[in-house]
Amino acid sequence: MIVVAALACLALQVEAVSPGGPSTLLSVELPSGAATTVSVLDHRLNALGYSAEQGVYYGVSPDGRVVEVDRQGRTTDVGHVPHPGLVHAVAGAIHGDHFYVRSGGALYVVDVNPASTGFLELVRARVLWPIDVFLSIDDFDYNPSDGLLYGVATRTHGHPEVVTIDPDSGRVEPLTNRVRLPDGSGYGATVLGPDGALYATNNNEGGRSTLYRVALDGSGEVTRLSERPAARTIDAAGCVAVPPPTTPPASTTPAPTTSAPTTPAPTTPAPTTSPPVRTTAAPSSPTTVPGAVVPPSPTTTTTADPVVPAAVVPVPPPVTTATTPASTAPRPTPRPVFEVDRPVEEVVALSDRRTDSKRRWSLAVLLLVIGAGAVAAQQGRRA
Repeated sequence: MIVVAALACLALQVEAVSPGGPSTLLSVELPSGAATTVSVLDHRLNALGYSAEQGVYYGVSPDGRVVEVDRQGRTTDVGHVPHPGLVHAVAGAIHGDHFYVRSGGALYVVDVNPASTGFLELVRARVLWPIDVFLSIDDFDYNPSDGLLYGVATRTHGHPEVVTIDPDSGRVEPLTNRVRLPDGSGYGATVLGPDGALYATNNNEGGRSTLYRVALDGSGEVTRLSERPAARTIDAAGCVAVPPPTTPPASTTPAPTTSAPTTPAPTTPAPTTSPPVRTTAAPSSPTTVPGAVVPPSPTTTTTADPVVPAAVVPVPPPVTTATTPASTAPRPTPRPVFEVDRPVEEVVALSDRRTDSKRRWSLAVLLLVIGAGAVAAQQGRRA
């Protein structure tokens, strides 16, 4: 039900209780849900995203400024995004150099590569649809396995449920096996863990902020993990895996290995070389074999058996073991290549080309339809 300790991770979470006060930075351990206060920031942040390449977090202030945050709570105001749509952003996630931010009914993509000439410039924007879903997605996280954003949508009618967002088209869809969560004022913090589950925290559920683990394996299992005081704004990102301690077993393993090879080493070479040569060289026992084949033959069969299998048995195993991996190796190699595996710039260019080609095709079809209508009308007048 709960994941093993080897898949534990630490995420950063920002939350604010008062309407205009700054955010408090927390370190949340998953899957236990234990939260530790890091510091009180000098900014009020939302739409938090984690850049694995840079090892830092980016958040957006209510006035649309992008602020860099590290795990110790140090902040750096890196600049203002030159677009009014990012004011009051509520959801954020980072993949590569792209910062996906939701504000209002649109998904904005911002360049967060400090070495780029287009740093903090708007790459593209997509309108989220259908309208009855996008207004309530308060946070999401990027899934590199399928290139989709995962979050929890609270509808006007119905229970909250896990949805995906296509960052290229803006389409919002529920999962195939729909997963519903308890009601709340909104799930402002969602993080994908290394176990493949979605960890979602609502802002206010009966006066408490509750953390849930949502299994994405098709089972639809939802596990209540922990509770905290309710917050007005909340956001989380960057669940970095915590490796389990492996130093104690490593120190005990080499101790027995050094003493073990010294004991069998002197015993094996002595009996194997001298006895077999002398016993096989005396063929005087075949005369006694017909009279005592059944009872006393273990002495002669033991000397003959190690000689025959030792020369014959090693030959077949190398042939069979060499052919099996060769036949099975090429089977898993063919793998479909999706557009998500390509660089984001290439995906954007490809989507733009497809859009242009669709427009040209639609224009051509429209001209053909208009031309066909004109010809039909002219023929009707002549008749």
